[in-house]
Amino acid sequence: MRSVPVSVAIPAYRSGPLLRQTLERICACDPLPQEILLHGDGGWRPEASLLEGLPLPVRQVFSEAQVGPGGGRHRLFQEAACEVVASFDDDSWPLDADYFARALAVMEAFPQAVVMSPAVYLKERPVLGALPEASLVRSFAGSASVTRRSLYLQLPGYVPIAAAYGVEETDLSLQAHAAGLEILFCPWLRAWHDRPSEDNQHTVLPWIRNEVLLASLRFPPVMQPWGWVRALRHVWRHRHETGWLAPLRAMFSALPAVVEHRGHQRRYTLGEVWRHHRHVERRFLLEAAPGVGVVRVQPAPDAKRALFIQYTNPGDYPPLEHSSRLLAREGWEVEFLGLAGSRPVMLEFVPHLRVKVRRMWYQPPGWMQKLHFLLFIAWCFWRVWRWRPHWVYASDMLSTPAAELIRRFFPRCQVLYHEHDSPIPGTVMESGVARQVWRARESLGRHAAVVLLPNQQRLEAFQAALRPQGRCFCVWNCPGLDEVPGHPPERDLGGPLRVLYHGTIVPERFGPYVLEAVARCGHDIHVRLMGYLPSGFLGYADELRRKAAALGIAERFEYLGAIPRRAELMRLGSECHVGLCLLRITDEDINMRHMAGASNKPFDYLSHGIALIVPEDPEWQRLYVEAGCAKSCPSHDAEALAEVLRWMAEHRAAVAEMGRCGQRLVRERWNYEAQFAPVLERMNEGS
Repeated sequence: MRSVPVSVAIPAYRSGPLLRQTLERICACDPLPQEILLHGDGGWRPEASLLEGLPLPVRQVFSEAQVGPGGGRHRLFQEAACEVVASFDDDSWPLDADYFARALAVMEAFPQAVVMSPAVYLKERPVLGALPEASLVRSFAGSASVTRRSLYLQLPGYVPIAAAYGVEETDLSLQAHAAGLEILFCPWLRAWHDRPSEDNQHTVLPWIRNEVLLASLRFPPVMQPWGWVRALRHVWRHRHETGWLAPLRAMFSALPAVVEHRGHQRRYTLGEVWRHHRHVERRFLLEAAPGVGVVRVQPAPDAKRALFIQYTNPGDYPPLEHSSRLLAREGWEVEFLGLAGSRPVMLEFVPHLRVKVRRMWYQPPGWMQKLHFLLFIAWCFWRVWRWRPHWVYASDMLSTPAAELIRRFFPRCQVLYHEHDSPIPGTVMESGVARQVWRARESLGRHAAVVLLPNQQRLEAFQAALRPQGRCFCVWNCPGLDEVPGHPPERDLGGPLRVLYHGTIVPERFGPYVLEAVARCGHDIHVRLMGYLPSGFLGYADELRRKAAALGIAERFEYLGAIPRRAELMRLGSECHVGLCLLRITDEDINMRHMAGASNKPFDYLSHGIALIVPEDPEWQRLYVEAGCAKSCPSHDAEALAEVLRWMAEHRAAVAEMGRCGQRLVRERWNYEAQFAPVLERMNEGS
């Protein structure tokens, strides 16, 4: 088989089937690398069966002491026969058959690059298409990387630390930049890291120790306290997960580690450390040129930038994830400034290469929250001054003071205001801070370049009250097309009718009457509940369980809790036949009075071919029932709901057709791509 002059280096420790899978995936590439080198750490030696039957022999190197993955790579780089060395962990491998040919071509196009990182994907990060571009960046991913051997050997190199979380990549990147070399990120190469999602949990304690160790090895004397400050920051952030004792013990374990590794000390000047940390990314476009393994490189035009700000967890709002990914697909660089979630399970976006999410810590209500709010405003202002985005996307009322300040001081930065929930006059004027927020919302509403609301009636009320000067759009909270399966999932029409609710779990949205209706209807109906319990309702799930047990349907009611990843939420929901959207429609609250289009729940259900049960409200009837994808029912009426469920249980084919009809509508026009298209066009025009 063909091969290219690339060595493969794999540090391994007590590996088994995953190592064999890694080797098989590497040997399935075309062309092959020239050689494979394996480092057995801590005296570990692989069984002979793991290395048998491969098209390439595996050359082995061993260390009796445990030197960690960095120490293993250092040994393998010294032993490698080729100038270009592709590193993998024992559970990572290439995704593209021509990975090694691409790696060689890109490294030859950037002769000063000492390390190149591919786009590394994980189970919680869906694989994207290969992007023909490369960027000079500050750091790289160690689970899969490509190293230029001759340049690496000029540096101090990896420090042999058994648990090197937080030090390996940061240390080598600092060494490279101090030597005038380059670190490259290239999403044209793609690798898979078969790491469990929960694997991050065991990295916290060594990371705390290594912050102090890295500062001791590389920072000048004046910066030595910085390592302790960063370690204390990790202690504070993770105190609820680990308690105080374990992280403090880890921090002070750095002292013997500093003594143990003092032979690897090479401290850089303050200027060298500063230049590394202030490294400005530069992006290049790649184009295949005539000749095998040759690419042309040209500077990429400056990407448009959008900064999303919200004084809450952005992961709680699917429309923000959809709009940010649409911008990223257009080549925009997107960044979020928000807060960590206040709930035990924090909802998160699916990671994307061009979307970064930064969060401040959550601060409970009280006088400290006011100071926290001011710090958030200052953070947003500083980030705009530092990053200079083309658009600021303010997406809740509490972000309006920051957005209004930015609009006044950065006139070249355009502002979009997306109001998910309309404030009710008289309910937000309890303090001076609240009054200032209200004034900022009014000013921003009048002067923002673009205003978005998720319901036409709410938008008309907004326009009548504030008379905005910018463009106004109604954008429904629909799912993205990438969330819509090609066909509705196959469901058993002969088994129990499965009813789904996901969202905020409170009596107004999912009341005990739902369980009463299930008990009354006389058919085998199962209820699946997913979502979070807001403060004040933390015991409500137990109350529902007791209610189900009292009605004799405990085995037909399941509560799965909050699902942090939206993709998993949609997958679990797709197993059901019917989705509940029985909101209580009230005239006192404009949001509840005009929720059709603003609620993402029915669109999420329909995207997976799930029929709906909606309230008897004219807006909901026109939108869903008349479209043929829903049945209506009075909210909080157990007898009426039992009758609807009885009909659905007896007409399973009709229910399936309602789901198929809804999915067609989502695919054709009830998707975020269609809804957001005019907004995206306006943003592209104004950048």
